[in-house]
Amino acid sequence: MCGLTFLFSAAQPAEALRQRSAEALRRIAHRGPDDEGLLCVGAPAIGHRRLSIIDLQGSRQPMADASGRFVLAYNGEVYNYRSLRQRLTGRWPFRTSGDTEVVLAGLVSEGPRFLEEMEGMWALALWDTQTETLLLARDRMGKKPLYYQPLAGGIASASELSALAALVAAPWSEDDDSTADYLRYGYYLPGTTAYRGVREILPGHWASWRPGVAVAEHAYWSLPTGGYAGTEESAAAAMREALIEAVRKRLEADVEVGAFLSGGVDSSLVVGILTRHCGVTPKTFSIGFEDPAYDERHYARLAAQTFATDHYEETLTGR
Repeated sequence: MCGLTFLFSAAQPAEALRQRSAEALRRIAHRGPDDEGLLCVGAPAIGHRRLSIIDLQGSRQPMADASGRFVLAYNGEVYNYRSLRQRLTGRWPFRTSGDTEVVLAGLVSEGPRFLEEMEGMWALALWDTQTETLLLARDRMGKKPLYYQPLAGGIASASELSALAALVAAPWSEDDDSTADYLRYGYYLPGTTAYRGVREILPGHWASWRPGVAVAEHAYWSLPTGGYAGTEESAAAAMREALIEAVRKRLEADVEVGAFLSGGVDSSLVVGILTRHCGVTPKTFSIGFEDPAYDERHYARLAAQTFATDHYEETLTGR
């Protein structure tokens, strides 16, 4: 899962930035139990909590390039990082074997347009110490969260609101417009939160900031739309191929891969592809409830038996 924090405040001393960042990292320890990193580069303090999946011993974060000019804090996984690494090898002296350095190399070498080629789920903060420019970015569908808040003479950003709250000095106040949106639609509108002045990076967007210049967001991807000219049979075949390839890409890891199994169509389909098309017999995990009206473990067990997985269950109680 992982998590990141970024705090730039010209009004606060370096020790205050470090203390606030340390508290923010403590609040998202559950996102990354394997490692923690905190780097203070002049005014900004950049933090990271890691759940190690690829290159377990290397790829520590925050990660800087060889010159120390660029510093990256990155949460997520880029599934096509091997092909991207191969394309960048002639222009970058790789020191690690993970996807983090591939992201760093691509952004330093090609700028934000490299985001268009990153297939995966991720959120990131890249700091340029020379130009004092921050790049924030989020994956195409917004699977990984990333929040930010402009400050007087600075900016704060984090993977969770609880961590972001630890980075800023002033308490938050309710955003009445966002509350009205929530009551009207049942959710906060994209880019907004329940709190005034606290924003989220939109899916498929990147944002830039530097001292004295407001945050500017830019779209790098949008979901293609349009009609389909093929037959129902060709559409089904294309969907099948896409699903199998999507599951196969997500097996890229240096640790064992498991699967959540609810017994519904989506999770059962993923587990079926793992066992019958990818040659993997995974551990599967299911959460049930004491109230039988909400408990669906029976269907999860049926799927686990069908695909012969190593199945585990837990029960969520009110106690």
